[in-house]
Amino acid sequence: MKIARSILVVLVLSVLLLAACSRISSITGAASKAKMPNVKEAMESKDVFQFGVMLPLTGDAAAYGIPLQNAIELAVTEINSNGGISGKPVKLVTEDSKCDPKEGATAAEKLVNVDGVKVIFGGACSGETLGAAPITEAGQVILISPSATSPKVTTAGDYVFRLAPSDAGAGEVAAKFAFNTMQYGKIAIISETTDYAQGLRDVFTKKYTELGGEIVSDQTFASDASDFRTVALKAQVSSPDAIVLYPQTPDKGILLLKELKQAGFNKPILTAEVLIGRSVAKEHPYETDGIVGFEQAFNDRRGKSKEFMDSYYATYSEDLAFPGFQAGAYDSVYLMKEAIELNNGVADTDVIRDYLYNLNGWDGAVGKLTMDGNGDPILSYSVKRVDLGKVSDAGVIRGTVPAVTTEAMTVSQPAMNESTNSTMESETEMNSTSDVLENESSVNMTG
Repeated sequence: MKIARSILVVLVLSVLLLAACSRISSITGAASKAKMPNVKEAMESKDVFQFGVMLPLTGDAAAYGIPLQNAIELAVTEINSNGGISGKPVKLVTEDSKCDPKEGATAAEKLVNVDGVKVIFGGACSGETLGAAPITEAGQVILISPSATSPKVTTAGDYVFRLAPSDAGAGEVAAKFAFNTMQYGKIAIISETTDYAQGLRDVFTKKYTELGGEIVSDQTFASDASDFRTVALKAQVSSPDAIVLYPQTPDKGILLLKELKQAGFNKPILTAEVLIGRSVAKEHPYETDGIVGFEQAFNDRRGKSKEFMDSYYATYSEDLAFPGFQAGAYDSVYLMKEAIELNNGVADTDVIRDYLYNLNGWDGAVGKLTMDGNGDPILSYSVKRVDLGKVSDAGVIRGTVPAVTTEAMTVSQPAMNESTNSTMESETEMNSTSDVLENESSVNMTG
C-alpha cells in the first residue's frame, strides 16, 4: 500500500508540475510578445504619439541633461494642453544614456526595438549620440539632438539631426578670436578624451596653427581623472598667453580651474559652453571668474525665445542654464508636431526627415532656423565672460554660421560689464556678412 500510495503521489505531482510548466511557458511567451510591439504601429497607436528621450540624467553630465529634459517636457506639456498632435496626446519614454557611447547604444536599442518609437530626442553629449546613431539609422528612426556638437555628428546618418551648431564652427571661431582679436601667439590646451572635447580641440588646433599661432602645451585627460595638479603645472610652465580648456562636464572643468588658480595661473582662460552655463557660474563664482567662453547665440528678448524663457522660469522657478541648447530641445518637440500635422497626422520618418532638411527660416526659440544639407543648423555664436558668477557679453559673432564653415562673421565687443545680450542685435545685423574677427578692438580678458 505504501508503494502504491507513493506511486500515486508521484503521478499527481508530475501532472501538477507539467501543468505549471505549461502555464509558465504560456506566460513567458506572452510577456515576450508584449515586449516586442510592432515598431511601425507603436507610435501611431489610436490614442497617443510616443517619442523617445535619451539624455544623461545621472552622473556629472546630468548638469545639462536634466535642464534639457525639462525643456522637452515643457514643450510636451504645452502641446498636450492644446490638443496634442492632430488630436492625440504626446507620451515620452525616457532613458538615461549617461553621456556614454555604449549607454547611448543601449538606450537607442531599447527605444527603437522594444518601445517602437520613430523619433528620439537626444542625446545631449556627442558620444552618446554617436553611439545611438547606427541603431536609429538602421531603423530609419529620427534622432534629433539639442546639443551634440562633435563634427562627427554631421556624417552620422541621414536620419540624424541636431539643433546646435557643430564644433567645426565653434573651434574656428575660438581660434580666430584668440589669434586675430586677442593676439594670443601661444596657447596651452587641456581637453578631455571625449568626442565633444576632442572635436573642439582638433578644430581649434588646426585653425589656430594655420593662422600662425603656436600650441606650447597640448594635454588630454581621461573622464575618470580626478587629480589635475600635474596637468595644471605643465600648462603653467609652458608660459602660454592663454589656456584653452575643453572639459566634457562642469565638474571636471571646475576641478581644473581650481588647480590652475592654485598653481598661480593668472592669464586668460578660453572655453566652450560647458563652463559658462548660468548655474555653473553661479555655483562656482570664484573658480569661473574671468573665463571667456563661446556658445550658440540666444536672443532672450526675441518673441518666441522670450516666451520660452519666461515659460521655463514660470514652470521650474529657475533660469535657463544653457539657453541655446535648451531652446533647441524645446523646439525639437514643436518641429515634430509640425512635421506630423503637415503629413495629416502620420508619423512617417521619411517625411519628417525631408521636412527637417527643408527647414528655411523656421521661427523657433533658437531663432530663425535653417538646416544645411547635412542636417546641421545654420546659427550664430556669442562670446561670454564670467564675472563673479554672472555671465555677460564679451562680444557678438554676427552672421549665419554653417556647421562646416565659419566664413561671413564678425565680432563686436561691448563693455565687459554691460548686460546687453548678443542677440539684442537686429535680425539684419545677425545675418550680415563681413570678415571674421579681423582687426577688432581687444577685450580685457586677464584672469
